[in-house]
Amino acid sequence: MKTIIASIVIYFGLCTFCLFAQQLKVLSYNVLKGLQQDSIIQKEYIHWVDSLDPDIVAYQEMNGFTQKSLEAFAKKYGHPYAVQSKLEGFPVALSSKYPIINVQKVVDNMWHAYLYANINHIHVFVIHFSPFSYEKRQQEVRQVLAHAATLPKGEKIMVMGDFNSMAVSDASVVTDALLKRMKESEMKHTHIRNLNQGQIDYTVTNAMKDAGFLDSYWLTNQVFSPSVTTKKYGTPARRIDFLWVNPALAKHVKSSVIIHDHTTDHLSDHYPVFVTLDL
Repeated sequence: MKTIIASIVIYFGLCTFCLFAQQLKVLSYNVLKGLQQDSIIQKEYIHWVDSLDPDIVAYQEMNGFTQKSLEAFAKKYGHPYAVQSKLEGFPVALSSKYPIINVQKVVDNMWHAYLYANINHIHVFVIHFSPFSYEKRQQEVRQVLAHAATLPKGEKIMVMGDFNSMAVSDASVVTDALLKRMKESEMKHTHIRNLNQGQIDYTVTNAMKDAGFLDSYWLTNQVFSPSVTTKKYGTPARRIDFLWVNPALAKHVKSSVIIHDHTTDHLSDHYPVFVTLDL
C-alpha cells in the first residue's frame, strides 16, 4: 500500500513538473497591412502559422481588422484570446493560447501604438516604432522603457516588434549602397529623417541594451540574418525586427530565428521573428 501511495505521489509530482517545464513559442510578425487584406494571402498565412503552432503571436500592421474580426481570425489557428491596439492606421495586436490579462493600449505619443499585457506571468510589449524619424523612435523607446521600469524587479519581460531601427551588432552588414539609398531618400522626402548626422542611427536599440535588455537573436546565433525586405519586395539586407528579453527571461531562450522560407518570402515585406523559451 505504501508503495502504491509513493508511486502516486511521484506521478503527480512529475505531472506538476511537466506543467512548469514547458516550452513557450513566440512569433512576432509585421504582416504588411493586415496581410494586404487579401483573403487568399490570409488563408495561406493561417495554414502556415497553424503548422508552426506558436503559443503567442505579436502582430504589427493589422490594418483592416477589428477586435471581433481579429478574434475570429486567431481562432482559426487555435488562439482563443486576442487583442488589438486600435482600429485606424497601423494597429499592433496579440493573440495567444493563454489568457491575455492586464492589457494596456498606448496610443498617446506613439507614431502607431504599443500593447502591454501579461501572458503566463510574462510581461509582453508589442511595439511598432516610427518608420520616418529616428528622433521620434528615441522618444518612443524611452516611453516603452519607462513603462517596463515600473514592473516588479526580477519578473520576465519581452519587448518585440518592428523597431524600424538597426542594431550596432549588425553594423558589419551595412553597405555603402544601403547608406547611399537612405541618403537619397532623405534628399527626396523631407519627412524622412532616419539617418543621424548622415549615418545609421543605433540609439534606439542601444537604449534597449542600456536598460538591461538582450537581443534574443544573438543569444542563440552567430551568423547575421536579415528581416527586411523579403524576396518578393526587394533584397533582404537589414534587421529591424527584434524580440528583446530582460535577464530574467534571457536564461530561458532556447532558440531565436528569423524565418526565411517559401511562404515568408512573399507573405509580407518583413520576415517573422520566432523565439522558443524553455520555462
